Amino acid sequence: MKKLVMEFLGTFFLVLTVAVTGNPLAIASVLMAWTYIGGFVSGAHYNPAVSLAVGIRSGHEWIHIAYYTLAQVLGGIIAYATTYYLHGSIHIPAPAVGLVQAFIVEILLAFVFTLVVLTVSTAEVFKNNYVFGFAIGFTIPALVYLGTPISGGLFNPAIALGANLLGVIRGMPVMWSEVGMYVGGALIGGALAAYAFDYFRLDSKRP
Repeated sequence: MKKLVMEFLGTFFLVLTVAVTGNPLAIASVLMAWTYIGGFVSGAHYNPAVSLAVGIRSGHEWIHIAYYTLAQVLGGIIAYATTYYLHGSIHIPAPAVGLVQAFIVEILLAFVFTLVVLTVSTAEVFKNNYVFGFAIGFTIPALVYLGTPISGGLFNPAIALGANLLGVIRGMPVMWSEVGMYVGGALIGGALAAYAFDYFRLDSKRP
């Protein structure tokens, strides 16, 4: 239960920062902080794509991944509900280009982000090295700046689902094709990162 509570809290504050500020440096700083807070409790995933990748690599039971994902999505919904309460409105993310182009970009962004997480959090060469929080957090600005003009740069299903599910609750129009693009793109990118991690043997002590 402690792991799920940590995943909920970390995702809540991450998505709240996204929803309220949209500022890549603020998002990076919050993610870095919660990565250090939760890293030794839950693994500090805060992203269903990361949980999927960790599950593929470690062989966790899928029910374990499902519980993590549920906690993360709930954190995203509550974060957007809090944003709505504070501001009286929310911005539902949407791509700036066609769905296919946005889908490709979301896959690429999730791939890079998840591969960074797997490398600095689980690779043997980084064992007992506490650079992981900084490396994970400050991958965010580069990827957000890259993805924002195309897909919106989410690469985290908890953000897309949090915004859109609250939109459903509030009676707002929801484009489910866009939700599918965000969720599918991130999960595919996360899965590819898990297989790339094994292919390149990034958990080895030496090249």
